[in-house]
Amino acid sequence: MRGLGALLAITVSVIVADDVRAQVGTVHGMVWDSVVGEPLTDAAVFLWDTPHQAVTDADGRFRIDGVPPGDYGALFFHTRLGEMGASPGPITVRIESGQEHEVMLGTPSMQTLLSMQCLTAERREHVGALSGRVSDAISQVGLSGARVTLSWQETDVREPRTLEAWTTTDGWYSTCAVPADVPVLVSADYYGRQNVRREILVGENQSVETSIALYETEPSRISGKLVDRTSGNSVEGAETWLRGTNFRTLTDNRGAFVFEDVPPGTYMLMTDHLAYGTKMDTLFVPYGERLAVEMLLDNRPIEIAPLTVVTDALPVEIDRRRGGNVITTAQIDEVRQTSRDASDILRSLHQPGVIVRHQSDGSICVGYTSGQVRMFTTGCVPMLVFINDVRATDPNLALRMSPDAIERMVLYKPLEAGNLFGLGAGNGVWMIYTRGN
Repeated sequence: MRGLGALLAITVSVIVADDVRAQVGTVHGMVWDSVVGEPLTDAAVFLWDTPHQAVTDADGRFRIDGVPPGDYGALFFHTRLGEMGASPGPITVRIESGQEHEVMLGTPSMQTLLSMQCLTAERREHVGALSGRVSDAISQVGLSGARVTLSWQETDVREPRTLEAWTTTDGWYSTCAVPADVPVLVSADYYGRQNVRREILVGENQSVETSIALYETEPSRISGKLVDRTSGNSVEGAETWLRGTNFRTLTDNRGAFVFEDVPPGTYMLMTDHLAYGTKMDTLFVPYGERLAVEMLLDNRPIEIAPLTVVTDALPVEIDRRRGGNVITTAQIDEVRQTSRDASDILRSLHQPGVIVRHQSDGSICVGYTSGQVRMFTTGCVPMLVFINDVRATDPNLALRMSPDAIERMVLYKPLEAGNLFGLGAGNGVWMIYTRGN
């Protein structure tokens, strides 16, 4: 009888234990460092006002078993929060019997931190906030100690105003004093590496995030000419400049002007003349090129003609621009803000058969899957790239064109491209058209 009693006791205890396990739940999840974009290791995760807690592993994951049903506040602590001087606060978790509940915890983003800093700083009118991460374009590693320069033009002031910010150890920069509703040119440099410059616009009391990728770049030379739209005569004595920069000059008696050593980027080309008033147009400057620019001016209140930009390469014949897969402005606009360059746009749009591959030497290769074997066995067999019907002498530069400069694109598959463009187009053709063309 003793043996039978012991067996019954064991059976009852097992049933009770199984019943207890069925009545409790589990909390599991991950803790993420939103500033550096990595899992947070050794973070202490706990359910508020309970003994239930855990520590994240090397992948930032945690698991808490044996939690009775009920509502809890999930929190975490890490030295990173002390460095940031911020706390994300608890997340409400409802535990149900026998269920597992996933919880994602994270540090405040840089955007949130900047907003908090700007709220505690001295309030100023007509300013906004800007933050972002400066990284190496190839390795994607954040760069500590990089200088970010913001420059803008004020009314009736020749020299641009500037504001500088320096990146933290994680590669982030921030400022609460960006002039509101004014085009601001963003540039960054780090031991000779620079970004493709572009203008941004920040609203009053608005917080904007703009990340910056740095490359090994070469400046370009711009030689331009201003011409009267009606008569065709040269426009002499017109003040000409790139907005937000110190590139400023007067056209000579041939209407010509020259800017040497212009960093790559998207600029607003400005002109001012007593007879024609102030005119402007967007100018995309690649790196390491010699550009010839012609701008037509009109003293009547009508829209001026777009810029004519010429490079050393020969343009494609007009009748070849038929067919192809057209990527519209609307499609590009959907991914423009999240793309760093032209190659990012193509990758984000997920075009059938197109692959975008980053090479070990820092270059980018874009082609069709029909040439994939060759691309991965012989290095790279890229598609041809044309900008405004002119074949790019440096395709890698074209792939890094600023998204803001692109209006539409056309892709030709290998067979179609071979028929239209001949030898050299065996892995497709990519036509890029910039704004104003």
